[in-house]
Amino acid sequence: MQNVIYLLLRRMRLPLIVLIAIYAVSVLGLVLIPGMDDQGNPWRMDFFHAIYFVSFLGSTIGFGEIPYPFTDGQRMWTTFIIYAAVISWLYAIGSILTLIQDKAFRRVLAFSAFARKVRRL
Repeated sequence: MQNVIYLLLRRMRLPLIVLIAIYAVSVLGLVLIPGMDDQGNPWRMDFFHAIYFVSFLGSTIGFGEIPYPFTDGQRMWTTFIIYAAVISWLYAIGSILTLIQDKAFRRVLAFSAFARKVRRL
């Protein structure tokens, strides 16, 4: 089983790095881009709100602007986040599907299952 996990993590290293990098840059952008509160005062999103927003935006796209309506700069950055997150998720899912179809991975998976059965005997 260790070989299967090792091979899975090795093949998924770049897609996972891309996902983490996209999410990190997205959160950083939301924290740095100034917004306005409901009174018209300058306001910056903290890391908690930025992580929360990017987390649901990257997976569902749809809860709205929190905690205050976004400025044009924040909306433009959110548009970038949407496209970047969708592309990075497609890349990661495509990598998983490619890995599952790979004959070498299937051989390692079959060998691992065979070795487990032998150990149980």
